[in-house]
Amino acid sequence: MSRLLPTVRTMLLLGALASLSGCMFTGNEQLDEVRSDPSPNLDTLHQRPVDVDNAMVVTFDENGRMFWEDLGRVWLTDRPSRLSREPQLRP
Repeated sequence: MSRLLPTVRTMLLLGALASLSGCMFTGNEQLDEVRSDPSPNLDTLHQRPVDVDNAMVVTFDENGRMFWEDLGRVWLTDRPSRLSREPQLRP
């Protein structure tokens, strides 16, 4: 029993020293990357660059079609003339 006691004391002492020393943090590259840019794939609050490009294409397409429709109204080419001699069908 007397031989076992110093071994137990040594183990307890080493355990106490190990628990007091704590863990050494050497840094984590992946964690640093996430902290530097938490949303790398987003250009806006909820859109990726591809989504922004798609929205721009749809917007320019709609604006172009509306422009040509408005131009047709300006030049009065959006409907047939009411002064023609031929009868017109009413929609």
